[in-house]
Amino acid sequence: MPVGTYGAIKTRKLSEQSWEAFARYRSHDGSLVPVKRRDRTKNKAENRLRDALKEATENMLKTEIKPTTRITAIAELWYTEIQREATLGDRSPETVRLYRSYLDNWILPYVGQLRAVELTVSVCDRTVKRAQDKKSYDTAKTVRAALSGMCGYAVRHGALTTNPVRSIGRLVRGEQKEVRALTADQRSDLLAKLEALGAKRAVDARGRSLGPRARIWSDLPDLVRAMLSTGARIGEVLAFTGAEFDADGPTIAVDYHIIRVQGAGLVRRKLRKGNQGGLLLRVPTWSVPMLSRRAAAAGDEGPLFPSARGGWLDPSNVINRISEAFDECGYGWVTSHVFRKTVATVLDEAGLPVGDVADQLGNTRKIAEKHYIARKVANKHAANALEDIIESDS
Repeated sequence: MPVGTYGAIKTRKLSEQSWEAFARYRSHDGSLVPVKRRDRTKNKAENRLRDALKEATENMLKTEIKPTTRITAIAELWYTEIQREATLGDRSPETVRLYRSYLDNWILPYVGQLRAVELTVSVCDRTVKRAQDKKSYDTAKTVRAALSGMCGYAVRHGALTTNPVRSIGRLVRGEQKEVRALTADQRSDLLAKLEALGAKRAVDARGRSLGPRARIWSDLPDLVRAMLSTGARIGEVLAFTGAEFDADGPTIAVDYHIIRVQGAGLVRRKLRKGNQGGLLLRVPTWSVPMLSRRAAAAGDEGPLFPSARGGWLDPSNVINRISEAFDECGYGWVTSHVFRKTVATVLDEAGLPVGDVADQLGNTRKIAEKHYIARKVANKHAANALEDIIESDS
């Protein structure tokens, strides 16, 4: 018998009020499994058995895909697989959430009703380029990754012979944004304005203290200092507890990051963003008093930057508060990531090798050079030599 089918149905009378119907069903692993159902009459027992066999076949078909299976069904099976990987710790829940969004908004609306065999290279190419034309290069890059993962699943399960995404055209980024970092004067000015803003937001319109509800505003200057002293991402800084800071070093361990997981809320996840390994960073002496004060208040298990209720802060909410505060301070162009770029730029200007800058950020040399270090004057010494190339009229 082929997998998913069953043999002849047989019945037997057990008593005046009980009949049993049974058959052998060939399951997904090829084994023959006896299936039995009972009822008060022969016909009812047979009908119950047929319903059970039909349900078993339908459940098996849900996980079986063919060249004629629609992309919508394949996408759901692939998404279930990456959810399982996230549960096992092999993939970030944030990545899974991101892929769900891109499936729903950029992939399935355009190719969902196609069958697997109809998902050609040209269809995939148009889908990715549509995302870039309508949104951005980064959106198209993620669409391509999600589409490739789904097609890879289809290849592994026999619905496709090759992954068409591997043959699509190269994405062209276009003009790349210039890396922008805060200067020394801007850093001092921003911190002073954040301190003033924190004091202002600590009370309501009638001058009454808001207490813990205003904690995020008064904590913003220290949060900026923590990012400038480490170069860590906002989600990694918000995961700091008293246990990560060692005043004797002075060092701080960047071993966790905070994410929001559907159904579980905020989770302090092991490793850094992107499942990258942890870092042990020596911090500058000017940051030690602030970190020591916060570590003492937090204890070994409490967050250095707690919420109003003493728990973890949501990175998305903090980013919104940062945007609001920086707009009010006249630094609307600054995001939380600018501090990471500022750290890289300051280290580069100090003459540190690119490898040392990359080590501080926990990135590769290529990524550090391309995305984090602001452009600097390349010909200072040459310009001095060129001073006498033409005689001055003055």
